[in-house]
Amino acid sequence: MFRKGLAYSFPIVLAYLPVAFTFAMVAKNLGFSSLETLLASILIFAGASQFALITLSGKSIFTAIPVPLLLNLRHIVYSSIISKSYRLRMPYISAFGLTDEVFATSVNLKENERFLIGLEVGAYSAWVGGTAIGVFAGSAFLLDDRISSALVFSLSALFLVLLLPNLKERHLRAAFGGGVVALAFHLVNLSSLGIIVAAIAGPLLAGWRND
Repeated sequence: MFRKGLAYSFPIVLAYLPVAFTFAMVAKNLGFSSLETLLASILIFAGASQFALITLSGKSIFTAIPVPLLLNLRHIVYSSIISKSYRLRMPYISAFGLTDEVFATSVNLKENERFLIGLEVGAYSAWVGGTAIGVFAGSAFLLDDRISSALVFSLSALFLVLLLPNLKERHLRAAFGGGVVALAFHLVNLSSLGIIVAAIAGPLLAGWRND
């Protein structure tokens, strides 16, 4: 089952490598050392939060720390849902590797913990590996804004690929509800806050059932 999880992580790996590479390039351009950049991916392992952290760290610690924490609140919901689908003997390890993409891939399969860990190991290796490539070889690539945008968009494309096959029943309700929440906040010029609220509302709607 572990190897099956690794195999299922392949689409996530393809998306994580360019995004992690881009993260390393951005971090280095903002003045972070190679070690700091690598440690961010090794210890935090949270794409959007890492980008927020390096972007805000030069402004104020009072924004650089709370914003990534708020972005990661949705993982409390993810963990709650996964714990009901999998019998976990090593919950701390499983929780560390539970990214958005891992959650989206594993929530419907309901295999076993070895499968989940295999999925997470593949994703984690790609993220740390992509960061390492960006740190040590990124300077050899002359990236313009268009290429950087294309690399970052690869993660959004992965979200779409994972979402489309699951647009049914409660997942359709979650996707629609989260989209409405995000759109409502965007219309009042609170797009960033809307993403956070929608990220929490979506899983809650997916886990809610009519009795």
